[in-house]
Amino acid sequence: MTTQIALFGSSAFVDQVQEYTKELAEISIVPFIYKNPNEVVDQIESAKYCDVLLFSGVLPYYFARTALLTFKKPSVYISNDEYMVSISIFRLLYSEGFPLDRISIDLPDRSILLQCLHDFQLDEKNLWVIDYPFILNNEVSSSFSTKEIVCYHEQLHKQGKVDITLTSIHAVYDALLSKGIKCQKMIDPKKNILNTIHEAVVKSKLYQTEQSQVAVGYILVEAEEDEDFLAHDILLHFDSEFEGTIQYIEDGLFVFYSTRGTMEKATSFYQTYPLNHYMNNHQLITIKMGIGFGLTSNEAKRNAKIALSHAEKHQSNNIAFIVTDDERIIGPLGEKTSKEYQLKSEDKRIQEMSKKAGISVAKFNHFLHFINNLPVNRFTAEDISENFNVTRRTAERLMKKLIEQQLVIKIGEEQLHQQGRPRAIYTFRLK
Repeated sequence: MTTQIALFGSSAFVDQVQEYTKELAEISIVPFIYKNPNEVVDQIESAKYCDVLLFSGVLPYYFARTALLTFKKPSVYISNDEYMVSISIFRLLYSEGFPLDRISIDLPDRSILLQCLHDFQLDEKNLWVIDYPFILNNEVSSSFSTKEIVCYHEQLHKQGKVDITLTSIHAVYDALLSKGIKCQKMIDPKKNILNTIHEAVVKSKLYQTEQSQVAVGYILVEAEEDEDFLAHDILLHFDSEFEGTIQYIEDGLFVFYSTRGTMEKATSFYQTYPLNHYMNNHQLITIKMGIGFGLTSNEAKRNAKIALSHAEKHQSNNIAFIVTDDERIIGPLGEKTSKEYQLKSEDKRIQEMSKKAGISVAKFNHFLHFINNLPVNRFTAEDISENFNVTRRTAERLMKKLIEQQLVIKIGEEQLHQQGRPRAIYTFRLK
């Protein structure tokens, strides 16, 4: 079966890829051409029918990052690796004779360039380099602009400090050429392009296999309505809304069978509660839901039961959790505090720390997820209470265990109100 690849890039890059892949019958390239990499944000929706997305570089990929969170199709990009940088530098130094200190360069991470120069045994002093490594850390800045990169190179040329620019960005290349500034684009090696095409095909096939995984869900309903009528109503709703089968077990408990792909669509890829529409018309009932994915029906059932147990423990009504085949737990769906963490870990260090603290690996992974998503490594027991959806007393018991094992230490206090006790501020020592 042909793999449809949505290709995002400049006109020149798209032409290059189409030339390299014209004899590959197993793929079909669907081009999305832009002049500036931030334009991909508006192009993503049009690519939803493709099997996989391929971006010309890290910059357009990260501009598309937010859209990809809900799009969820597999995606890849051509990386600026040592091979690409080496042959691009080699061409300027040895084929065209430019001294290194007369070249201005931009690329995502200057450490790649420094490694190449080290391998060539070239002096790393007097380099004219601008990089933007923050995008490699998922920190897309709305203030990032190719104009800043263009300005950097343009000023160096005006000051007579460089003779040529080597850029990793197609839009910068076009802008500099339009100003009459001598410029070359980093070479996109055929090897890198074909390797990324292969990666895209493999990811697409894995995704399609994943989408066909078994999904089992348990729905627990509490209501004062007539039980038989309610059961019939829910059965009808599922028949119309989901591509699967559902049956009533007993005491307000239902089980349904579907596929992972269907459930991902029903939850907008884990962003929304799957029964929102139904609950809008039935506000006097409470529904807690656990969904499990698995390679077999039994595995999916086991994971669904784990997910339902998390939903039952949650203080909120109308809540849903998901447990995946690799034992990741996701939820509660549709809430701002929705999170994702592993139920178990093969990391010996995490196993030892959780055992030392006397808490489960799942709870410790939940705690690590909470820590890693903090803007700074500081928090209070109230933060733990809110994030874990537990009482203040339970949060303080958890903190006590972590403090006893010196995994958490107190670093200060805060007084939000004139009356009452100040709140202790903690930090996690192993972040």
